[in-house]
Amino acid sequence: MEKYVLQADKREIIGKKVKALRREGKLPAVIYGSGIDPQAITLDTKEARQTLKTIGANTLVTIKIGKKELLALVRDVQREVIKRDLLHIDFQAVSLEESITTTVPIVVEGEAPAIKLFNAVLTSGLDELQIEAKAKDLPDSIVVDVSELAEIGDHIQVKDLNIPGEVTVLDDPDEIVFVAAAPTVMEIEEEVVEGAELFEELTEAELMEGAEEAGEEADEEE
Repeated sequence: MEKYVLQADKREIIGKKVKALRREGKLPAVIYGSGIDPQAITLDTKEARQTLKTIGANTLVTIKIGKKELLALVRDVQREVIKRDLLHIDFQAVSLEESITTTVPIVVEGEAPAIKLFNAVLTSGLDELQIEAKAKDLPDSIVVDVSELAEIGDHIQVKDLNIPGEVTVLDDPDEIVFVAAAPTVMEIEEEVVEGAELFEELTEAELMEGAEEAGEEADEEE
């Protein structure tokens, strides 16, 4: 397991005064949990930004305050609305043996043959899983191979997933994660287009027929 370390300093400045820290390139943060009192800290904004680009929500990060090292998870990241600049980070200190309940994203792997063979639509029932595991066993994601979805209606349920033995999934085992669904919406759209085109053809024919009849009536009157 790769080790990610963020250097931190204790922070005395709180409230609106933290704007001055941000102008100096420092990022306000707080760390709490696992038998410690909540502690206000500052990080180097550039270093924190680079680390956040690399790690996932369940990646363990070492917060080093002086000589003290705390293992933690990123629990909340606040950003500026427009520019998306970092404003604040919440860390939860944990121990490697501590059991944690959290969510992990589902990542698709492979390609479902039903998409190519039958124009199926890969529909997702879940974007993430609720799991419980020790901090040292937390996965960054759960990979789902969809290459076995060969026909319309083939599906993958939670109980079909390849889950590490140290991780417990809390979602309903019968809940569908992915299904190769029939392209009903596309078919309906094609039928509507074909019907519209037929209607236009009929309308044009009726107009032409009406014009011809009007012409004949005019000729008779003359």
